[in-house]
Amino acid sequence: MRRPGIGAALLLAVLMASTSGCMGLIAARESVESLREPAFESLNNQKITITHEFTSLTDYANEYTNRSTFGVTDQTTEIGVYFKVSFELSRNLPSTFWDNESRYVRATLTDSEGMVQWEQDVSEDASPLEEALQPNPSFAEGEWELDIEARGGGESTLGSVRDNFVIIITITSSCTQYPLVDACE
Repeated sequence: MRRPGIGAALLLAVLMASTSGCMGLIAARESVESLREPAFESLNNQKITITHEFTSLTDYANEYTNRSTFGVTDQTTEIGVYFKVSFELSRNLPSTFWDNESRYVRATLTDSEGMVQWEQDVSEDASPLEEALQPNPSFAEGEWELDIEARGGGESTLGSVRDNFVIIITITSSCTQYPLVDACE
């Protein structure tokens, strides 16, 4: 009487020996992959910081301008804006010396379709303002532009009384992070 289990085991051993090359690599790779932790969603922040300090009284005669650009993709989940302005010199001079038109910070954030998404126009101190732009339902993809025009003054003798501003744009994007890989995809 023959046993069917011995024949099946012998056939299985022959098949495994003949496919241990390429086919064996697939099985080995799959077993190693099952040991690796799964991919997870991660957030990636890119920051654009514009700071400027006016260092002399002659700065009132010249307008400071800056244009910065950054890319927005379908992975962008939030755009944060931090805005702070301090007119220290203007605050310490008599109000008749400089009017509100002499000092200002005008900032405009425009999306890739030409729509203004955020703007500020101040001629007095602006305490830190933080604002988060959310996709509705998504951000316009492409190159966004931050335009800044500013005028102020400062003194260079002591260096402690100077008009200044800070604008920080934080672009938050989601990405898939794979274990053992440093870069987000």
